Amino acid sequence: MCSANFHSYSPSNLPLWCFFLESFKVHLKGLWKSECRCGPEISSVKDLSITAEWNMESSLCPCTEPGNSLSAPLASWEEYYRWRSLPLHSPAAVLLHWPLTLYHCLQLSRIQASRCDANDTLRIHYLGPEKELLQLPVFAELLALFPGVHLCIELVGPTVPRSRDGEVLNISSYAHCSAESCCCRSFAASEDVNCSALTLKLWKGVYHERYSDMDSNPHLIVAPNAGLAAYPTWLPTIEDRDSSNVYGLL
Repeated sequence: MCSANFHSYSPSNLPLWCFFLESFKVHLKGLWKSECRCGPEISSVKDLSITAEWNMESSLCPCTEPGNSLSAPLASWEEYYRWRSLPLHSPAAVLLHWPLTLYHCLQLSRIQASRCDANDTLRIHYLGPEKELLQLPVFAELLALFPGVHLCIELVGPTVPRSRDGEVLNISSYAHCSAESCCCRSFAASEDVNCSALTLKLWKGVYHERYSDMDSNPHLIVAPNAGLAAYPTWLPTIEDRDSSNVYGLL
């Protein structure tokens, strides 16, 4: 088992995953803090937006706008990495699988996000978040994937700290790389350049009990790694949303 005091360990006796993170110098740093058991418990963290740091050089992470817009939907990580000019050995996908999963779900559901404009909002209900609550800045990658679209993602689950219940977070820039001189640190989103906007709302509790507090009629409902067959507490949610106008519950 990992110790919370990482510095007392040498790489030779770190668990394999911790050793992998340490090989990129990101173990227990920035957005990576919750990627192993050495990190803090979500319930003990008072500020879910504690960091927006990749703690990697700019060549390994998407910290700025892409060099060009997508000409076709992405079909693989290889295509994404090529588009974002990232080397295949970059570990960024470990964290980016949250926003990229949403992107893939929207592609599968054939929701025409490209038709949304500044007067419309693409609404997503995100069920059962856990460690991604400590990695919220990575969802900024949706700004690059859906340029010109206003996205509102409402995250609901028992692990949302009670002190953060009902909180609204607005994200307008990407997580920073480790270079102090990189333009990502001085970047300020401009509506004239990119009218994308990302709003995150946090709700504590189970979905079928908090749905009335959330924006109605979401375009998509996503429950990543939900274990629907393993947890009977999902049944009221499934029954409640079965006849609703949504595109998917995963």
